[in-house]
Amino acid sequence: MASPLLYPILAEVALITYRNIKNGSNVQNPIPHVPIPSQYVSVVLVYGGLALLPSSFDRLSALMGWGLVIATALNVFTPGGNVIQATTGTKPTVLPTK
Repeated sequence: MASPLLYPILAEVALITYRNIKNGSNVQNPIPHVPIPSQYVSVVLVYGGLALLPSSFDRLSALMGWGLVIATALNVFTPGGNVIQATTGTKPTVLPTK
């Protein structure tokens, strides 16, 4: 039987891949439009730490894993995109970010 963390890990990897392709930050990579492996280190560290919990905490680790997936999804799919407000004088100016 698969670990209860398997599906949150796969969902997190898919969201990280989608975020990097959406931002266009992968164009200059050695293989264009493919994220480099170092962008997945956080997934390995965080979910690896959750996997080290005893098997009696499987439900808790899966819940925490899905919580991280939801947090990443909310970060990726923000309405209106990422914008920074900068003030110049008395009139605020909205600057788009990449």
